[in-house]
Amino acid sequence: MSNELRRKLHELQELSNNAPDPQTRAIIEALRLQTAILNERLFAIELQLARGSPTQPEP
Repeated sequence: MSNELRRKLHELQELSNNAPDPQTRAIIEALRLQTAILNERLFAIELQLARGSPTQPEP
């Protein structure tokens, strides 16, 4: 995970903690979690590409 993405995830966590109401907090937390999941998936793809593994099986 890049330092920039870590910083953004931390900022989203702070926004969530300081949200004025539960609905806003839930939305921000959902965005933070989706961003973290997306980052993990992108990292896995980058590892596959670095190893020379195909991302999809050949027919």
